[in-house]
Amino acid sequence: MKIVSWNCASKFREKYTSIIEEDADIYVIQECEDPAKAKSDEYKDFAGDNYFWTGDGKDKGLGIFAGGHVKLEKLDEYCGTDFKNFIALRVNDSFNLLGVWTVKGQINDKKIEYVEMIHDFFDENISLFNENLIMCGDFNSNSIWDKTHRTKDKEGNAKDQTNMNRKLESCNLISAYHKLNNEEQGKETQSTFYLYRHLDKPYHIDYVYAAEGIVTDLKIGDVDKWIKLSDHIPLTFEIK
Repeated sequence: MKIVSWNCASKFREKYTSIIEEDADIYVIQECEDPAKAKSDEYKDFAGDNYFWTGDGKDKGLGIFAGGHVKLEKLDEYCGTDFKNFIALRVNDSFNLLGVWTVKGQINDKKIEYVEMIHDFFDENISLFNENLIMCGDFNSNSIWDKTHRTKDKEGNAKDQTNMNRKLESCNLISAYHKLNNEEQGKETQSTFYLYRHLDKPYHIDYVYAAEGIVTDLKIGDVDKWIKLSDHIPLTFEIK
C-alpha cells in the first residue's frame, strides 16, 4: 500500500491533480479545504465519499482521502474536539492511521505550540500508540529546536522533539526516514520544508512513524517540482 503525506499550503482544490500523480492509495493532506464546503465540483469529485476532514474553518484543515478500494473507519474515541488537527482511522480492518498537523494554538485554556500538541495527544490517547499504528504528517518540529519547548509533560519532561521520540520509541514506533536512511534526528540530509519557499532555508519537519519494518520505502519529492506548489515537499511511502 502506498501513502502520501503532504502539507499543500492551502488551495488544495487547485493542487490535488498534482499529488494524485503519485498514484497512492491514501493521501494525508494538511492545510486543505473541507470538500463538503468547497465550491469546486472537481475537488468534490476527487474527495468522493471516502474521506475524513477536520479543522477550525472550512478553508484550512486536515484531510485523509482514499481510493474506493480502501476501507476507512473513524476511531471516534481518539478524535476529540481538543485535538482538531488529528484524525485517527482504522484502515482495511488491518492497521490504524493517525494523521497529524500541528499548529500554534490553545487547548484547555493553555497556549501550546507544534510538537507540544503531540505530547498532549499522546498522554491522553496512549492506548492508540502501539505497533499497529502508522503516524504521519506535518509536525512543525525538529530536535534542533528542543530548547524552545520549555513546558513539561506529566512525567516532568520537556515537550520537545527528543522526548516525543522517546515516547514513541517506548511504543515501538520509530521515524521511517531516519531508519531507512541511517540518519540521526536533527542531522537530516534531506529536507521536507523550505521557509518562505527559499531553497537556502531548508528544514526537516514532516515525518512518518511506524514499527520497524512496516515502511519499506520512503521518498521525499523533487524540490524543483513541489516548491512551486507549497513550502512543504510530500512524503510518499510504501507499507507492507
